[in-house]
Amino acid sequence: MDQEIIIEFNAGRLRINGGPAPMEVPIRTVDVSGYPVRLINVPMVDRPGLKPIEHCPYYDNLSEIMLLEETEYQVLFEVEGSLEDVEVLPHVDELFRRIRFKFRDRVAGILNFRSYAGKSFLDIETPEGHESIPIEVRSKKINYHEQYPAMLADLSDEISSLILEADSSIFQTFTPSGEDDRTLYEDFLLLEYLFRPENLPAAAEHINHSFYSGLKREVQFVPAGLASVVDPSGLVDVVSDPASVDAEGNIGNLPQLNLRETPDTPENRFYRYFLESLEDRILSLRESAPEGYIRDSLEGFLGEVNLLLSAGWLMDVGELQVLPLNSQVLQKREGYRDILRYFFMLDLALRFTWEELEESIRGFERRLSELYEYWCYFRILRILEDITGQRVDPGDIFIRDGWKVRLKTGNSILRFRMDDTEIALSYNGRFTGNTRCRSYSLPFKPDYSILVAVDECTFFIHLDAKYRSTVRPDDLYESIDMRDSEEELERRFRDGDVYKMHSYKDAILRSVGAYILYPGDKEIIFQEDNSEVPSVGAFPLNPGENINEEKRLRDFIETVILNIKNLI
Repeated sequence: MDQEIIIEFNAGRLRINGGPAPMEVPIRTVDVSGYPVRLINVPMVDRPGLKPIEHCPYYDNLSEIMLLEETEYQVLFEVEGSLEDVEVLPHVDELFRRIRFKFRDRVAGILNFRSYAGKSFLDIETPEGHESIPIEVRSKKINYHEQYPAMLADLSDEISSLILEADSSIFQTFTPSGEDDRTLYEDFLLLEYLFRPENLPAAAEHINHSFYSGLKREVQFVPAGLASVVDPSGLVDVVSDPASVDAEGNIGNLPQLNLRETPDTPENRFYRYFLESLEDRILSLRESAPEGYIRDSLEGFLGEVNLLLSAGWLMDVGELQVLPLNSQVLQKREGYRDILRYFFMLDLALRFTWEELEESIRGFERRLSELYEYWCYFRILRILEDITGQRVDPGDIFIRDGWKVRLKTGNSILRFRMDDTEIALSYNGRFTGNTRCRSYSLPFKPDYSILVAVDECTFFIHLDAKYRSTVRPDDLYESIDMRDSEEELERRFRDGDVYKMHSYKDAILRSVGAYILYPGDKEIIFQEDNSEVPSVGAFPLNPGENINEEKRLRDFIETVILNIKNLI
C-alpha cells in the first residue's frame, strides 16, 4: 500500500510514488491546472504536514499537491507511442536520476529534491509543447510558509544596512528606479511576507488612525478691519504698491495668514509613493504569473493595496519629489518606520545581487541549507554586537562590486572589544597545520569561529549551521556501530554532527567549545566537567519567532567569553 499520484498529461501518464502510505485513504481524482490528478492513499490535510505526499487545497498561497525535501520518489512516465523528443521532468532535471535507459514507451527514475524547497513543477516537454502542474516542496526542518519569508526578510535587512549607513558610498546616490536580478518568485515570496496581517496591514492601520500632518500656509486678502493675522511678507508688497492705499492713506486690504492642517507632508507622500510602487510591482508580476495560486494571491494583494490607496486622507497628498530618508517621523514613528523598512526590503535591498543567494536559488526552489547558514551568521554577528555594545560597519561584512555583493569569508574577520578582551568573528575560516591559528592534524573549516584574546592568550569557540540536523539526546546512547552504519547508509547528519564538533574542539588548538546551530527544539550541552567549557553540543535556532532561542545562545556565548577571561 503506497502513496501515489498519477497525472494524466496530454502526452502521457506521469506517476509519482512516495513509498508506503501511513494510512489507507480512498482513491479520488482532482483537477490541477486543467489536468486530472489521481490521488492514491494521499490524505487531504488542512495544514501542511510531513507525509511524503499530501493534498492541501485550502491553505493560502500554497500548491495543493505537496511533496517533501530529502525524500526519494519513484517516477514512471508512460506514453502510448514513442518517447522520441520527450523530456521528463526537465524543470528538475538535475534532481531526477534515471535508473534505466529509455524504453520505447516509458521512463523510470528517482526524484529527490534534496534540500531544495519551495514551489516547483512536475512537467514534461514534447515537440507539441510544455505541460506541467505546480507542486509545493515542503521543508522537513522549518515551516516554509512561515519561517522562510522571515529568514529572507532578515537577509534583506542585512543588505539594506549598506544603504542605510550614512557613510556608505552609495547613501547619497540612490534613485528609486531600475530593475533587479532576482527571480519573479522571490518577489512573490516577499509580497506574501509583506501582506501578512501583522506586517503591512498593521502598519497601514496605525498610519490611517494617526497619520502625521503639517501646517500649510495660505494667504488671503481681506478688508483691513477683518485681518486678524497679517502675513509679514505679503504686507511688504501691499505697502510698496501705491494702488493698495486710498487717497486718505488708508490700506484697503491686508494679507490674512491662515495655517491649515494638511496631510500633504513629505512623509505621507513617501507612504503614497510606496503603495503606488507596490501596486505597480503587483501588476507587473500578474502579467506573467501562471494561473492558480500565484495569480489568485496577486489579485488579493492588488485588492488590499487598492483599498489602502483609497483612504480619503490620501486624496490630499501630493506626489513624492524627494526621498525624506532623514525624517525622524519615518525613522521612529509607529507605522511609518515599518513602511520605511518594507521600502528598503522591496525596492532597495534586493536590488543588489547577492551572489551567494543567487547561487542557492535554482528556478523556483531554494537550497534552504545554504540560506540557513547565511542567516545564522548574521544572528551570531548581532549577538556579538549586543554583548560588546559595538556596531559592525556593513562594509566590513560585504565585498561590493557595483550592485553585486558577496560575504567576506575565510581569514577576513570582524573585530570587537569587551573591556580589555579582543573578540573576533570569522566565517569559513580555515585551520591547517600551516596557518597561524592551526590544526595539529587535518585541515578544518568551521562555519563560524569566535576568537577570544585575553593578554597573550587566544581561545576559540566554533559553531556550525546544520540545517539537516535532528539531534536528540536518545540518539547519542544508541549502539555506536548501529549509528555509524545508519549514518553511512542514510547520509544523516545527526550524531555525526556532534562527532564533528569534537573534531573541531580537539584538533584546532586552543578551542574550548564547538556547537551545532540547527532548526529544532532541543538544546544539548556535553560538558567535560561542571563548567560551561570545555564542551560540545547543539542549540536550536529557528527563523521567525526565535527571541528566546537567540537570547539563550547569546547568554551562553557571553558566559563562555567570561569563563575564558577567568581562565587567565
